[in-house]
Amino acid sequence: MIGKNEVSKALDRAFCAAFMLTGSMPAAEHGVLNGIAATECYGAGDDAFLLGTIKAAIQRRADSPHQSHQRCAQLPLELRRLFLLAPISRDCFVLRILLRIPVGICSRILHRRVEEIEEVLCAALQDLPRLEARSRAVAKCRV
Repeated sequence: MIGKNEVSKALDRAFCAAFMLTGSMPAAEHGVLNGIAATECYGAGDDAFLLGTIKAAIQRRADSPHQSHQRCAQLPLELRRLFLLAPISRDCFVLRILLRIPVGICSRILHRRVEEIEEVLCAALQDLPRLEARSRAVAKCRV
């Protein structure tokens, strides 16, 4: 039997992942609900809930490419910068770095070759410092 604390942690982790992937509170909520439904339908595996949530969040974002991003001002600056990355770069970063999901599972979730996941992640890691400098320059121009 799973304790309330474990369920709470799993929900928090899944919601944070879905939000970082979609940039939208409603889309993240939808992803979590679909993750719960997937877990109920297919049985609770080790990370079935998290993986179901991730898949639903990515699909939801793909279905609504023009949805507005509700970037939360409470997020640390480093996490807000992730929203400046291209969606596939952000996906790779969130899955591999923040969630520590193995590259093979990322490959299946994102429908990309393992080599491509690694290349995109490497490029994202190189782009993040540049995005920081660019976002500072834009902020100075607005002031």
